[in-house]
This record gives sequence, structure tokens and C-alpha cells, in this order.
Amino acid sequence: MSAIFAHGRYVNEGRYIVSKRLLRFIPVLIGAAAIAGCTSSDPRAVLNPGGTDQQAAIDPATNSQVVQGSCPQIVLREGTAYYTRYAKGGDGDATKVLYQASISDTTRQCRISGDQMIVTVVASGRVVSGPAGKPGTVEVPVRVAAVDGETVLYSELQKQPVILLEGMPAEQFIFTNATVAFPASAAGTAKLFVGIDAGPYDTP
Repeated sequence: MSAIFAHGRYVNEGRYIVSKRLLRFIPVLIGAAAIAGCTSSDPRAVLNPGGTDQQAAIDPATNSQVVQGSCPQIVLREGTAYYTRYAKGGDGDATKVLYQASISDTTRQCRISGDQMIVTVVASGRVVSGPAGKPGTVEVPVRVAAVDGETVLYSELQKQPVILLEGMPAEQFIFTNATVAFPASAAGTAKLFVGIDAGPYDTP
């Protein structure tokens, strides 16, 4: 698993050091999340939990039923919920922090397409500008992986852009990856992992 979230797990390596100050941050309450045409103030509500009188969701792209019971568990891997980016040469120096990012909530939705399980993964969080930060766009590296035992079925690292505005040191974001795919036969034993990962971007 070290190849999947190498920097996320070894958080004291290099410039991507997890700041304990982030533990004081209040978890973000995201106002909206939309998957397959469903909108809710709680991202997990797209899974339609406990709704015995509600009809199953339909994927508008394929007109196929959204599979909920077979959807693998999603896990925010320990050590990858927080991320600190420092200015060059400022590793470990609190005055050199460019920004700190955190993920507070995750959810997923699944559907079957042929012999493939197609999963939409959503993660909500926020970015806080640091003493060395400035207005502009920052990119939060977020990885989604599907793992069955020791076998990596899917792994992709993407950059989530977040715009920090003048006078607004903190901004919320919603990350979405709607293209997670792996054999449907593995759905019962696979797990989904999501977290902030410093890369590198050319590795699985």
C-alpha cells in the first residue's frame, strides 16, 4: 500500500509535513454535493440510506440502476486527511506555510456497467492560506484507489484546484472522481481509499 499513499502515510518526509495545528480546525460542513443528478446538503445522502419508500436512483448517462448494496466501503486513510505545503526551503517552519488543506467527509455511489463496477467518489474539505500564502489558485493532490487485498484495482492522483480570494483566507472545495472502475466481481471484497497525497504524479 505504500505505493498508493506513500507521502500521505510518511507525513514527516520532505516538505509535505502534517501540521498538528490542523487538528484544531473545525470539520467543514459542505453545503451541497451532486452525483448523478441528486443534490443534498449531506454528501452521503446520495446513497439513499434508510429510504424504504424511495425508488432506486437511475444513472442518467446509461439509464441503469445505481447499485448501492454492492458498493465497496470508502475509507479516508489515516495520515491523508491533512496536508501542509511550505514555501521552497521552508520545510517545518510555520512562518513559511503556503496553505493547509484538509478533507472532512467522503462518500461514493456505484453502478454496474457490463462486468465493471463504476464508482463516483466525492470528498469535501477546505484550504486555509498560511503566513506565506497569497491569493490565487492552489492545487490539492487527491488520490482515489480501489484495493482488493494486496491487489490495486484502480489508483489515480488528481489535482483539485481551489481559488483563495483576497480577504478570504479559507475556501471550501468538493472533489469528484466519477471514473473509478474495476471488475464488478471484486465489489464484495474491495475497499475504496481517498486522501490527500503529495505524489509523485507519474506513479500508480
